[in-house]
Amino acid sequence: MKTILALTLFASAPLYSYAVTTEEVKEKASDTMVTATQYTKEQKEAFQREMRNKLDNMKQEIATMKQDAAKKTGEMKSDMRKEIASLEKKQNEMSNDLKKLSRSSGKAWDDMKDGMNKSWDDLSASYEKAKDKFKE
Repeated sequence: MKTILALTLFASAPLYSYAVTTEEVKEKASDTMVTATQYTKEQKEAFQREMRNKLDNMKQEIATMKQDAAKKTGEMKSDMRKEIASLEKKQNEMSNDLKKLSRSSGKAWDDMKDGMNKSWDDLSASYEKAKDKFKE
C-alpha cells in the first residue's frame, strides 16, 4: 500500500511543479516581449551601422572618381561629372533614408530596410558601371 501511495505521489509530482499562475504567465509573456523588442532594436542598430559604413566607403570611392574626372578633358570629363552627380544624388537619398530609418519601428522598419537594401544594390551597381565605363 505504501508503495502504491509513494508511486502515486511521485507520478503526480511533476504536475505540481508545472502549475503556474496567471501572474507568472503574464510575467513570462512580458519578458518575452522585452527580449524580442531588444533583439529587434539590436538588429536595427547593426543594420544602420553597416549601411552607414557602406555609404561612407562609397563617398570615398566617389571622391576618388571626382579626382580622376578633374584630370580628364572634353567629353570624357563631362560624362564623368554627369555620372558622379547621379551617384551623389543616389547616395544623398540613401543618407536621408538612413536618417528616417532611425525614427522608424515595427513594420515600417522592415519596409525601410528592404527599400534601403534595394537602393544600395542600385547605387553599388551604378558605381561599378561608371567605374568600368571610365577605366583607362
